[in-house]
Amino acid sequence: MQTLPQTDRKHLSHDAALMLLAVLPERIRDAYLNYAKQIDYSIEMVLEMALADFLDPDSLTFTDCKPQIGLPLNENEVV
Repeated sequence: MQTLPQTDRKHLSHDAALMLLAVLPERIRDAYLNYAKQIDYSIEMVLEMALADFLDPDSLTFTDCKPQIGLPLNENEVV
């Protein structure tokens, strides 16, 4: 088995997500893209969510986490 290069990345990059999408069958690629658009998340986040669920079916979904990426905190929220 070929050894993969080490990386310090914590998340899938946009370019990596596009490369992954490029090798998927069209119907699967379209399903991921449509789902990302439907829930208004980046394709990187949707692919990470799918991979996490595959590796650990008990993992939290983005719906469970309710991420507020890019949205300003309201004054009552604690960080």
